[in-house]
Amino acid sequence: MPEVPEQFYVFADDHQAYGPADTKLLQEWVSQGHLSPQSWIYHAGSDSWMRAEGVQALKGLLPSGRNVSGAHQALGPTGLKAGQMRRIRLFAEMTDDQIDLFLELVEKVKVRAFSAIVKRGEHAESMYLILEGEARVSMQNDGKEELIATLTIGDFFGEVALLDAGPRSADVIANKDCTLLKLTRDGFKSIMETHSDIAACFLMSMNRFLSDRIRAGNERFTQAKNFARRATGEVTAPISQMKWKRDVE
Repeated sequence: MPEVPEQFYVFADDHQAYGPADTKLLQEWVSQGHLSPQSWIYHAGSDSWMRAEGVQALKGLLPSGRNVSGAHQALGPTGLKAGQMRRIRLFAEMTDDQIDLFLELVEKVKVRAFSAIVKRGEHAESMYLILEGEARVSMQNDGKEELIATLTIGDFFGEVALLDAGPRSADVIANKDCTLLKLTRDGFKSIMETHSDIAACFLMSMNRFLSDRIRAGNERFTQAKNFARRATGEVTAPISQMKWKRDVE
């Protein structure tokens, strides 16, 4: 059986994704100067993002060390650049400078599949944003896990912790290996004190996101309630409306 060639996608400096590319084409892009050691590359086989310097097929082909142009340098302690965050809805309306400042106050963390990210009842002091992977929100009821929601790239959770230090209301478990941005309450407080414009933009984006969640939740509740009524045979006849129509006729 012929070997399936590796496939890669490149997130370039113009904020566009290019691919799929096999190993040979990827190496050509390096020789043409399109990639730096810090360029982000998605490997389809392992379903993961990595730096170009971490791709085995590019060893020895990339510029040595970190002596690259400013456009290719990682910004902030997370190693992320503003352009990469454009795919995340929360940052869509921020300027590059605002995103860069925001990234200086967050931490990038990795969580292995099937590990708990937060646990119900534990002290809450930070929110999380999913950059890679998938997680589920659930609760234990009589020893059984009840799924509340599934979260993917761009989703966030634990946002109440930015305002309230109360206990977590649910468990969040990684379904796959996850890369997360962690924003602590102290970090957000620092943003509000030093860059109120960024805090306001972030809160507005988060509120729009939460409004969509509430609408979707209300719709699911209404559908479930109507289904339950039909299943039990409960029917409410619009008697007053029918009588009114007859009177008019």
